[in-house]
Amino acid sequence: MTEDDIQQIFFVECEEALEAAETGLAACREGTHDAETINAIFRGVHSVKGGAGAFGYLPLQAFTHGFETLLADVREGKVPLEPALVDLLLSALDCLRDHVEAARSGGTPPEDAELLARLEAALAENGGGASTAAPEAAPSPAFDDLDALLDELAAPAPSVPGEGEDDGWLVHIRPHAGAMTKGSEPLLWLRELTDLGGTCEACDIAAVPTFERLMVEQGYLGWTFRVPGRVSRESVAEIFDFVGDEVSLAFGPDGTMPPPRIAAPAAPPRPATAAGGEPALAPRGAPTPLHPTPGDAAASAPPVAAAAAGTATHAPANQSVRIDLRKLDMLIDGVGELVIAQAMLAQRLTNENLAHIEELALIDGLVRDIQEHAMAFRAQPISSVFGRVPRLLRELGASTGKHVKLEVAGETTELDKTVIERLSEPMTHLIRNAVDHGIEPPEERRAAGKDPEGTLTLSAEQKAGRIIIRIADDGRGIDRERVLAKAISQGLVAPEEQLSDEDIHQLIFAPGFSTAAQVSNISGRGVGMDVVKQNVKDLGGRITIESAPGKGTTFSLALPLTLAISDGMIVQVGDQSLVIPLTHVIESLRPTPADVKGMGTAAQVLNARGSFVPIVPLGVLTGAEGAAADPCEGVLVLVETEGHGRAALLVDAITDQRQFVIKALDAHYRQIDSVAGATILGNGKVALIVDVDFIASTAARRAAGAVLPVAA
Repeated sequence: MTEDDIQQIFFVECEEALEAAETGLAACREGTHDAETINAIFRGVHSVKGGAGAFGYLPLQAFTHGFETLLADVREGKVPLEPALVDLLLSALDCLRDHVEAARSGGTPPEDAELLARLEAALAENGGGASTAAPEAAPSPAFDDLDALLDELAAPAPSVPGEGEDDGWLVHIRPHAGAMTKGSEPLLWLRELTDLGGTCEACDIAAVPTFERLMVEQGYLGWTFRVPGRVSRESVAEIFDFVGDEVSLAFGPDGTMPPPRIAAPAAPPRPATAAGGEPALAPRGAPTPLHPTPGDAAASAPPVAAAAAGTATHAPANQSVRIDLRKLDMLIDGVGELVIAQAMLAQRLTNENLAHIEELALIDGLVRDIQEHAMAFRAQPISSVFGRVPRLLRELGASTGKHVKLEVAGETTELDKTVIERLSEPMTHLIRNAVDHGIEPPEERRAAGKDPEGTLTLSAEQKAGRIIIRIADDGRGIDRERVLAKAISQGLVAPEEQLSDEDIHQLIFAPGFSTAAQVSNISGRGVGMDVVKQNVKDLGGRITIESAPGKGTTFSLALPLTLAISDGMIVQVGDQSLVIPLTHVIESLRPTPADVKGMGTAAQVLNARGSFVPIVPLGVLTGAEGAAADPCEGVLVLVETEGHGRAALLVDAITDQRQFVIKALDAHYRQIDSVAGATILGNGKVALIVDVDFIASTAARRAAGAVLPVAA
């Protein structure tokens, strides 16, 4: 593993630590925290500081040191956790995020002098004595050989008590093998002890073996430090918080140096034997292996190593491995090609010989399992997107003077990482719009009998093979009359045109449309909402709006679980093969003449168990030649959508049902409204994927008198 790989792991761990700290501070703000909450916040900030020092990110380390110092006094009860202090800690956390991002991207660190002064002032106001100035990291010593290293570490440093201090107290430190194999650096711990005023009095080298038996991953050394009496045991223990049980500590003059835990070396391989049981001769020039005697092994491994050696071979439960996202993308691409190859093989063998039907079914099941496991690797909880919202609300609250409470549900819902990454921008636009336009100022809310503090609700759920994300506010709602008047004045809508509430809501996504009275740094320039719709559309999703005057507005985003592979029904429409995503399909049927009713001059509806569903002939939308026009001569596929109800798609026949790999059209051709993408069938031909949501909404418009558009 290279240094770059280790740094990437550090930044991933930074994100996890920052999310944990954000969650803890949110609990502090709501008054639902406890002592463990404060500990979790401190550990998160402390872990960032340790990694920053290891990689030389000095501005990040300096700011984290000041942040951590205040948190330490909060944890010890020296500084009361009041609302004003929680706000200060949240501001510090926001700045810490900016520092981490600057370190990750190589950008300029944020200005933090004013914030550090506020942190130090909070310490001073509450009797904190520690300075927030970060110590300069001492350069790592370079040693030419092992003897020089041992001499340097074993040399006791002079202990000079400060004025008015006693001789301090002792702490014995013994790192074990796991501390090194997990990426820890004992020298960093010793430097932090030195920063606290500690001095090294002794280095235990008794367990160091001879050179030929030295295993670099083991922990042979132990140190005894004298720490000033003003330093608490908790302050020393904090240095080793993230190491866990891989380091042993003993405090006080009566404490003895903990013994090392050294796993016994693996037994050397048995020499190969020739016929007759005699050892085989080694090849000429091959090195002669070393075989330590039982006495040597006993001398190099203390008695306590026996228990450790007995458990060293047992892997801990719930292990995890960090994988580069590019490698996962390559795996998904490979699985996609495997799905296409499997479909081609099935097509050829089925056409030529049915004797291999069982083998084909076995391959199909295996490919499906591989696909599901590969997609599960990329699945991530949407909490990574929701976790960024509190900071956004704090910034919006500072600029608008509106206090907004956040409510979250379904944050553990998982979807593809690519969808999550591309979801951040449209959600940011929608939230800014909700706070700036939707939620009223406190005075207006009081006059309307509402709580002065607005509420923003984020929720996510999996439904019908799609992820439904809702962003709801309890504000004033959409003024439909004002929106329509603005659209007419901008020439977006003819004055005599009759629009439904949903059509009026969709006008806010028109490019350049805005009803803001004045332009601000938040909104009002007519850009953003059209970008939201396009981004959601690029993800293969749909966005709908529900709004009630005086009660609020809800934006609903219906997104696919993944952008790579899905299940579909392959249908024939005239001279074309189409794919209908299986997540939308309810059933398929051949109607009788009594089931089909006319509506107007051209439209037809299906009587599906007492409810009337519009019939959509796919041949008209696609321009297919020879497509069935009479529902009684074809097959109706009944589909359901999130925001547009049901529709019956008229096709000639259903030819197959299988997995398909989604290929975007806009990268190679252009976006088509009624088409969600394309795929490659088993016969090698390209088939279009039906955009069921668009077709269902088109059917609803046709029922109101509109004409079906023909795809170009």
